[in-house]
Amino acid sequence: MGQRNFLKVVDTLEKFQSGMMDKNSAQAKEFIVFKRQLYQLYEVQNRSVWEHEHFSFQIDRHNLSSLYKANIDFIHEMKKQDTIDQMVDYTSLKGYVFKKRAMNPRRVKGLGAFAGAASIYTYMPYLAAYLGSTVPLVSLVAASLYGMLAFAESQFVSSIKVIEEGTHRGLLEVEVGTSAFASKKIIVNVRDIQSVVSLHNDDYSDENTDGNVILIHKYFDVATN
Repeated sequence: MGQRNFLKVVDTLEKFQSGMMDKNSAQAKEFIVFKRQLYQLYEVQNRSVWEHEHFSFQIDRHNLSSLYKANIDFIHEMKKQDTIDQMVDYTSLKGYVFKKRAMNPRRVKGLGAFAGAASIYTYMPYLAAYLGSTVPLVSLVAASLYGMLAFAESQFVSSIKVIEEGTHRGLLEVEVGTSAFASKKIIVNVRDIQSVVSLHNDDYSDENTDGNVILIHKYFDVATN
């Protein structure tokens, strides 16, 4: 390139490529790659300063613009999907702001413990014949206690909804579970309730919620007035 004879080099390379017998061999592919790299090197070396600047600016600007538009489209799609998911959730809640599931993972484990205890009680004579009476009895008591502890939920919020009519219109009706089968309803002003939310991964359309802690400063108990 320094001797200003690049056109002669090009002519020689093209003739050599046209005279190659096997163009699918590894050597032929390496030659074609080398030729393209040589042509690109010559193009870069003989490009003017203005062409360099214009080419670089155009490429960078085009890439940045494409990335920006792609990011904006992605955010819009995620917001749209998140809105759809929220609408589906609100529809299933049927007017409630929050409603606890009847069977959470803890209660499922409790049911499994009760099922295990029932199985041990059913096959107690057979287990006692093989393992003795102590091991099945201890396992039965342990499974029963674990099942009761899994269902003994107190100070858990079962549901939250907005009161839309009556003297307490605009306030929140919070149902708090006092045991596995009993609960009480309290009425709370939105200014007297706070929530601390812990998210496993704070991102769009992410549902990995570890737990919520609700602090109520002042409330009205419906049962005791």
